[in-house]
Amino acid sequence: MGRFARTMVARASGGSAALTRLWPGRTDRLIIAPHDLRTADATRAAEIYAGRFVFAGKIVTSHGRSIFDIEPPSDDWEAALFGFGWLRHLRAADTAITRANARSLVDDWLGNMARHRPVGRRPEVTARRVISLLSQAPLVLSDTDGKFYRRYLRGLTREIRALRHALLDVSDGVPRLQVTIALCYAALCLANQARNIRGATKRLSEELQRQILPDGGHVSRNPGALIELLIDLLPLRQTFAARNIAPPPALLNAIDRMMPMLRFFRHGDGAIALFNGMSATPSDLLATLLAYDDSHGTPMASMPHSGYQRIDAGSTLVIVDAGSPPPP
Repeated sequence: MGRFARTMVARASGGSAALTRLWPGRTDRLIIAPHDLRTADATRAAEIYAGRFVFAGKIVTSHGRSIFDIEPPSDDWEAALFGFGWLRHLRAADTAITRANARSLVDDWLGNMARHRPVGRRPEVTARRVISLLSQAPLVLSDTDGKFYRRYLRGLTREIRALRHALLDVSDGVPRLQVTIALCYAALCLANQARNIRGATKRLSEELQRQILPDGGHVSRNPGALIELLIDLLPLRQTFAARNIAPPPALLNAIDRMMPMLRFFRHGDGAIALFNGMSATPSDLLATLLAYDDSHGTPMASMPHSGYQRIDAGSTLVIVDAGSPPPP
């Protein structure tokens, strides 16, 4: 690692990674990288290096072309590509080759941001991309120079600006909450953002109070929304602590309510009940989330605000949807 990188990137032993303060006085400095709780598989780094991108059950091989120029096989595949969550697999491998591969792929995207297709410009996809680029900054910026660092920050700043505009018309529900979460991360991870931290924290608190019901359910009544949101909210709480900023009470209260609700939806085999759009249970994410659950004990029998009932008697477990249809 060169002297520049050594002065720029410092990796923490766990949780958020602290990025050494560089160029004091600049507003475009990354000072912290949030922790990514999603499961990483180092073996997938070799596939990506070979130009094989496997997302949403589809395989695309680049054959030397830019992966961002290839016609996507599905919207879900495209959303995963432009969400950049796959960078975590390269970070898990943690070799000089995977770090160079990560920089090359990000550099390719930075040089051709105008090629974004409509799916890649969706607010929730942009939000995922911002969080991924912040979380994986230690990977992408390791062994790099000042020119690429500035290029990376300019691209990231453009994405953050796009998210602020997206708040005006983003779809309600989970997408809107994902955008507010990403903007909160951005304010915490960049230097000299005191005003933006206040604004982002206020918006986040308002959305959590509006979308997370008193019993911990989400207004969509989809159990999957809890998994999708908690996997970002738990590291966000940690990021506030890493910046020595008290997390907003709305964030702490939402997490404290959502965790028992997640356990409420679990069947005896560990899978989540399939209600209101919930699909197959992501067992790796669920196991990670439950490791953060301090509220051990028998789940509640009734979640009246979300409209669900649970009957647990011996080896018999019944979870009943007894509520009104979720809002459109």
